[in-house]
Amino acid sequence: MKVDVNGLKFKNWMYLMIFSSAILIVLWALQFLFLNTFYMTMKTNEIVKITQNIADEYENSNSDNIMSDYAFNYNLRITLLDKNGKFAVGSDGFGSDIRSDMNPFRMSFFENIEEKFTKTNADMIHFTDEIGTSHILQIVCVDKVEDTNGDLYYLCIISPVPPIDSTKTVLRTQFVLISFIVFVLSLVVAQIISKKMSKPIIKLTKSAEKLAAGDLKVHFEGEEYTEIYQLASTLNFATNELSKLDDYRKDFIANVSHDLKTPLTIIKMYGEMIRDIAGESPEKQEAYSQQIIKEADWLSVMVNEILELSKLQSGNAEIVKTDVDLSLCLKDTLSSFEILSYRDGYIFETDVDDNIHIFGSEEFLRRILYNLISNAVNYTGDDKLIKISLKDLGSKIRFNVTDSGNGIPMDKLNNIWDRYYKSNEVHKRAVVGTGLGLSIVKNFLQLHSAVYGVKSKEGKGSTFWFEIKK
Repeated sequence: MKVDVNGLKFKNWMYLMIFSSAILIVLWALQFLFLNTFYMTMKTNEIVKITQNIADEYENSNSDNIMSDYAFNYNLRITLLDKNGKFAVGSDGFGSDIRSDMNPFRMSFFENIEEKFTKTNADMIHFTDEIGTSHILQIVCVDKVEDTNGDLYYLCIISPVPPIDSTKTVLRTQFVLISFIVFVLSLVVAQIISKKMSKPIIKLTKSAEKLAAGDLKVHFEGEEYTEIYQLASTLNFATNELSKLDDYRKDFIANVSHDLKTPLTIIKMYGEMIRDIAGESPEKQEAYSQQIIKEADWLSVMVNEILELSKLQSGNAEIVKTDVDLSLCLKDTLSSFEILSYRDGYIFETDVDDNIHIFGSEEFLRRILYNLISNAVNYTGDDKLIKISLKDLGSKIRFNVTDSGNGIPMDKLNNIWDRYYKSNEVHKRAVVGTGLGLSIVKNFLQLHSAVYGVKSKEGKGSTFWFEIKK
């Protein structure tokens, strides 16, 4: 089986093996490269501490017994030399005669001590030395003490350092066996852990490949790990949103195609009528030509709104804000709908406060008002009644537009701002506008940091509203 060296499974295994190997290397170094150093350091610290303890107890009348106890318990040679280097008193834990053993080299030993005290100018010194031709190391620690009469003495403690070669050999043999066992266990454990950690990622990747291939019904599963579960939940949410978006896209294409087809059909029909029927009649040619121009204008408006919506949703829209009299904007906008009152019997009931000023884009605000009112016109009931209000609430203003139509189902209230929405099951051409109005309104209101929404009850009509700070 081919191993993917860049895969998560292999990377996890490799990192765990590197970690295990690093631990083994550190242990090997501590056991064999630095064992002598550690041992000498610990032994020296032990002798220094004993020297300090005996020096602190020197004036005690029982100091001889204290030195004997330390010498016996720790296998030490403890001697007290006067200021001339002559032996005064001592205890030997080596099991030999301290006097006969020390006398042959006492002066050279003392001279070495004095030289070190002179160089360091300290009250205590310690150093290592070799014993005779056997080259056995010993640790020497010397401290200055005074008796009750104020006479100076040198408290000298010597501890041999036995070779640890045999100990190292035993440790090395054990450690080789331990290292082999640890390495094999690391191989197995690393393989298990890497497989267990990579398994949910691999499953998510396979599901993601299905999603990339267009399967919007794929489900992402998160196992065991919180982060994987959160990732799977996020991907499932994204997949659900993509599925909704795909449905919106299909509806959008179908609805736009319908709305584009209608004026194109009309344009073609009137063009053929000019060719085949109008003949020499200027009146018919004029009427048919005006209808073609009207439908072409409608097509132009629709294309422009599609482009504008795309620009808004991409975040490239620019807004220039000034002081705007919203009351005046609303009255001017309502005048555009007067033709509907005269021609089709629409009723516009208004309750508008005067002199309401806000800081915003006059062009965008007019579009917001026009689109919301045209939406109400498209969906109001048979009574063709539309109620419009603009009220000053102190720190903010509120706009309402209410129709008497069939209302909007609860499960679709959140969708109407984000799609080419028609409440009817069968799509039909809008009385006013293109059907893209609410999506544009949403984006314009967000550019003004406005709060907006809709209240609707099936069979009772709908109220669209927004609030903007003054």
